[in-house]
Amino acid sequence: MLAICLQAQTGIDKTSLITNPNFENGNSGWITESLQTQGNDAFSQKAGNTYMEKWVSSGNSVGNAKAYQKITGLPASKYQLTAGAQNLDQNNTSRNCTGASIYAGDAKTTVYTPADYTVSFVCISGEAEIGFEAINASGNWIAFDNFRLSLMEEYGAEQMLPFLKEKLTEIEKEYDETKNGAEEFKAALDKARLLANNNEATSTEIMNEMAALEQSAFAFKVANGTTPSGTAPEVTSTNHFVATGATEALVRANTKGSNILERGVCWSTERNPTVLNERTTKSFSLNGTIFHIKGLQPATVYYVRPYVMNKTYQVAYGDEVKIVTHPKGTCTSSWNEGAPDAAANTRCREAIKQTIDYFNEWTGIQGFHLSGNYGAGTPTADCSYGGWMRIGPNAAYQAIGTVLHETGHGVGVGTSSRWWDTNVHDWKWFGREANNVYHFLENKYNDEEYVLVGDGTHGWGQKATYDWFVNGADKDTHQELQYIGGMCLLYGLFIDGLCPTASDPNGISGYTYNFDDAKKYYIMCKDSEHGLGEGLLFQKDSRTAGWKPFLTGAVVEDDAAWYMEFDAQESRYFFKNASTGYYLTHPTTGNLSVKSIRTSPGVTEQFQLMPDRTDVTIELAGKSLKTHGFWFTWYADGNKSMTAADYSSRREIGSITQTNFDYTDAATIQQWIILSEDELADYQAQAIATGVKDLSSQSTTESKDVKGIYAPNGTQLQSVQKGVNIVKYGDGQAKKLYVK
Repeated sequence: MLAICLQAQTGIDKTSLITNPNFENGNSGWITESLQTQGNDAFSQKAGNTYMEKWVSSGNSVGNAKAYQKITGLPASKYQLTAGAQNLDQNNTSRNCTGASIYAGDAKTTVYTPADYTVSFVCISGEAEIGFEAINASGNWIAFDNFRLSLMEEYGAEQMLPFLKEKLTEIEKEYDETKNGAEEFKAALDKARLLANNNEATSTEIMNEMAALEQSAFAFKVANGTTPSGTAPEVTSTNHFVATGATEALVRANTKGSNILERGVCWSTERNPTVLNERTTKSFSLNGTIFHIKGLQPATVYYVRPYVMNKTYQVAYGDEVKIVTHPKGTCTSSWNEGAPDAAANTRCREAIKQTIDYFNEWTGIQGFHLSGNYGAGTPTADCSYGGWMRIGPNAAYQAIGTVLHETGHGVGVGTSSRWWDTNVHDWKWFGREANNVYHFLENKYNDEEYVLVGDGTHGWGQKATYDWFVNGADKDTHQELQYIGGMCLLYGLFIDGLCPTASDPNGISGYTYNFDDAKKYYIMCKDSEHGLGEGLLFQKDSRTAGWKPFLTGAVVEDDAAWYMEFDAQESRYFFKNASTGYYLTHPTTGNLSVKSIRTSPGVTEQFQLMPDRTDVTIELAGKSLKTHGFWFTWYADGNKSMTAADYSSRREIGSITQTNFDYTDAATIQQWIILSEDELADYQAQAIATGVKDLSSQSTTESKDVKGIYAPNGTQLQSVQKGVNIVKYGDGQAKKLYVK
């Protein structure tokens, strides 16, 4: 395609199709890598108040960076894309540095000294990727701003048909009737041939057919991928912890292979996604690879798989991971325009707006308002719980990193009682979810030195790559991953119970336990006197829920099994009994019960699963399983929690009550372990194997003295073991005896 550098010719202005073309809304609408927004006047091609740049000290090279977006809704036409840009060596400003360009589709124009640069391209498909890219750029300062798009010549169907025929001729060469998927590929080719010879075809039909033809050709290549000499592609590991936002997600995976064409993740709302579904190769590098998904729908269940594809289209996939996106946040902001000059007002206003965009994407906070105010006597910036912020005259603090940090105080970091009363002590944050996020970001899991730490006011990561909470303007790297990571950590704090607003007295609920819709789950109290290791939550009758020992028998009936459901919009769980279909229910008062639901479960069936902070070890099929529990909480005129009451041997049931939520580690009576049906099978086998004692009627084993218990032959037993005992008949038959 033609690529030229000149001032844009007159055409029909289509700049409105570009999101945020002047970066006045930060990087909103753009995917950026190793770049930051800047508000000074050093870049001569700046338009407005903000531009995008990467700078290193003179004598060095900036290397790689990229900013891009996909524009859609393009009529089939010839276009020109123009942007102000530079790739500058500040030691020799007249030198033409290499490695930077603006591009559109397959066309690009090399960028040198500060100027307007234009690239011409033809778009038939209706969409095109545009942007700025640096690959081993030799300058020390790259910058760009003010993207403009002009339609130079609109194509009708008559002009588009030759493009379809050219594409068809090119793709027909790939057809081979002996290969996999040949029948489907031939059908796509035949369909395209018919349209290519139809003089009455419309522009829209031709555009859609070209896109379908490209997809069919790609599917045919994938179906016949081969392994050339070298190492076959392989996803060597998939991290099952995924950081999610409302429309974005971060996924970690490791890959290997020779002659690699793509590494990325694919996703769908259906199981087993492939590269023929949605996919992305966008990633960050931080102690491994973090893939960055964008374009999801809020409050939606997705299935994600990492993949790697070589140049002969052989594809290998990693494990499938179920993710649930957050509801979009409803945070708002204002700036009082009190700074003494327009530039300072713009910096503060845009930093606040970008911060709220990050909060709405990654934290799901509802109803928070950030009120920005100029503080002439404020050395840096500050913010109180509830969102009243001051930003001082120092320009270094009139930036997004500072505003992100201060807004953290506005939503509870160092300002909510939940910050210091239980979670932060000995300089460590003990909440589970935030530390899980931190370990994910740093890709460090077994090093005890990698922990989220804090004092009475601030939080940070010990040995962190980034200062994720931007504790100072000098800690602001202006990197997208730093800002996203900080937001994910905040969300982890809220899952752990930190209260972002007065309307969130129990933090924020989220998708904290990853379950399979088709599997059964079993619920065990974490307290040693209320079922730990032996008891399960069950449905006793048509109205009653309770707990009792189940793991001492050979079979756990379905009245103790539960199917899990999740309301993504409310971020709450439901538990449906596998035997009856009744839902676990917390009425306004009294004990928890079960209820038959005619349509769909409601508020009284919703539970927030808040991870607890202490581990417990149970034995599973000869191996130890280190696990933890959850508080099953809800709000009903105060925080409530599901609690196990004492077991009554007379009633053969321990009731399940609701009580005031106890947020302390000692409240094991309110903490519940969830076991999958696979874990339960292993656990039950081990529990029975170790709990059964071969006890003859004449045994004098010193264990637990008993009275009034007789063997089948009439002999009184002297002692038995706790748990299951096998009491033998004289003729070799046996009977089980359980001792609690």
